Amino acid sequence: MRQITVNDRQQIKQLLYCDGVLGVKDSTCPAFDGFELWWYDKQHDVCRCCRSRWSDLRKQVERHSLDHAAAILWQSRNALFLRDRHLSEDHKLLQLNHLCN
Repeated sequence: MRQITVNDRQQIKQLLYCDGVLGVKDSTCPAFDGFELWWYDKQHDVCRCCRSRWSDLRKQVERHSLDHAAAILWQSRNALFLRDRHLSEDHKLLQLNHLCN
């Protein structure tokens, strides 16, 4: 994960649409080293946000429209990170995404 600076909501939408996985640093999220993860599922036209641990069977995965996700992430733009791996390279997130459908 590397911290990024975004100029507007459109840039956030573009990062998500282009297979990026965004993270928001959140000390209340024990999963993913203290990040909540956001990605875009093109097949179902929905953004997903995961705030839970892999070992937690009650995975907290939220669904949002791309516009709404960009608005939420814009509010956290000072704590926004980009994951080094794209969604297509992350088998665990792809599996989690598949289970949500």
